[in-house]
Amino acid sequence: MLSKWIKRLSPLHRDREQRLAQAGVRVSLSIRRYKNVSQDIQEEIRNNGFAQFLIYDRGAEDEQA
Repeated sequence: MLSKWIKRLSPLHRDREQRLAQAGVRVSLSIRRYKNVSQDIQEEIRNNGFAQFLIYDRGAEDEQA
């Protein structure tokens, strides 16, 4: 119990916790932006009516298989 209290008071520990929290927020924002952009792109494809003509290429991975 005493070690937890000491860790909380430690400036280095608080700094690390702060950076971890900030990183978590950045990741959440990035994921949210990606989802929004992905939905926008999918909607635009549906609106343009050319989705049935799209060919999806996975790249070099398929060529090696």
